[in-house]
Amino acid sequence: MSKDIQSIAGRLAELRTFSDYTTAQMAELLGIGENEYISFESGKGEIPINLIYKFASVVDSEPMYILRGSMPTKDDAVVVYGGAGLNVERYEGYVFTPLAPDFKHKTMNPMLVTLSPTDTPELVVHSGQEFNFVLEGKLRVIVGDKEYFLRAGDSLYFNPAYPHAQVPMDGNTAKFLTVITE
Repeated sequence: MSKDIQSIAGRLAELRTFSDYTTAQMAELLGIGENEYISFESGKGEIPINLIYKFASVVDSEPMYILRGSMPTKDDAVVVYGGAGLNVERYEGYVFTPLAPDFKHKTMNPMLVTLSPTDTPELVVHSGQEFNFVLEGKLRVIVGDKEYFLRAGDSLYFNPAYPHAQVPMDGNTAKFLTVITE
């Protein structure tokens, strides 16, 4: 088990316990089975990023605290030079960099995403709204029962309550900016 996964798992357990939830209660609030939740908290399962955000909302914390162990400190401005922020591998082939990691009380989460060609990812759903802007490559975005084919310079704004996924096209890596509102 990697040190990062161990640290994230420890923070999940700490925040859940501090918030007086049982593992069964937390699993129910996250909409997953208790055994799946326990695997995340024990470090045996890699928690999906959308569940980290949902977990943070449930325990009234910041997702960046769960990911890196420190609370955001800025309320005026945050700069990430050259996209050189904390890289988070959501799953193999999907890496994102939060572009406002140290900003307190965010109402939107801008991220730079790099997608490598892999199998079609699982469709996800989450609250808020989502905006994708393609910077490099070609991207197929599935939203509900529709598909959108985007190239560099194209954008898509959509309701992420519909099952959705982004997939690079033509066997090449795609890079895009995504902004997700809370």
